[in-house]
Amino acid sequence: MPRPPDTNIGVQVKRIRLMLVLLLALANASAYSAKLITCAAPGVNVYSYEAEDGDLACQAVGSTLAFMKSMGFHVDTRFTIELVDHPLRLHGSEVTGTYDSRHLYIEVPNFSQAQRVAGRHAPFGMFMSHEIWQSFIAHEVAHAVAQANFRLAKPGLAAHEYIAYVVQLATLPKETSEELLERFDNSPFRHERQINRVFLELDPEVFAVKAYRHYLAQPDPSEFFQRLLNRNLSSPR
Repeated sequence: MPRPPDTNIGVQVKRIRLMLVLLLALANASAYSAKLITCAAPGVNVYSYEAEDGDLACQAVGSTLAFMKSMGFHVDTRFTIELVDHPLRLHGSEVTGTYDSRHLYIEVPNFSQAQRVAGRHAPFGMFMSHEIWQSFIAHEVAHAVAQANFRLAKPGLAAHEYIAYVVQLATLPKETSEELLERFDNSPFRHERQINRVFLELDPEVFAVKAYRHYLAQPDPSEFFQRLLNRNLSSPR
């Protein structure tokens, strides 16, 4: 025998309320979902909640790829960037970006989140500007491009970070990079044996400055980059 229609008004009202809640949740999810932005660089997509952040990210990608190409890197790497609205952590520490080499996927805090990060730790002691934030993107893009250019079975972490930090600082506006360097009195690496994980883990920002000053001192920086890509660094004594 067919079930008679439900005439309980209270039950019907509850169902209507539940439907309204579900519709509102769907509307909010749509309103706050990240939007896809296709960069001018082929194969590079950015997901961003804010259009301005997405445009600035694509600008950072463009300047990063142009610099790395001038240094002899092949820059046809395809990857996706997501600008997230939450802190990023790696091995228990807060970081300004991550790169997943298996999925060709980069995460960087969006600009608003980066400002909060700077409130906890100012990167290189600098005020959080769009240029500094774009350098976070440059750093992770450099990892992606370097990964595709290494001719080593297992590239060392120090070599990876040397490339990423040099690219990060080299793509800053000249005035910004000069202001940043004035905050550090550390000399450049004197020998490639010093480009090692010990220096990196002691203080990543000091490692970055020493790497960048080492890059500036090279008669042919592109040649040194190629050495990093094609052979292991000398082990520290």
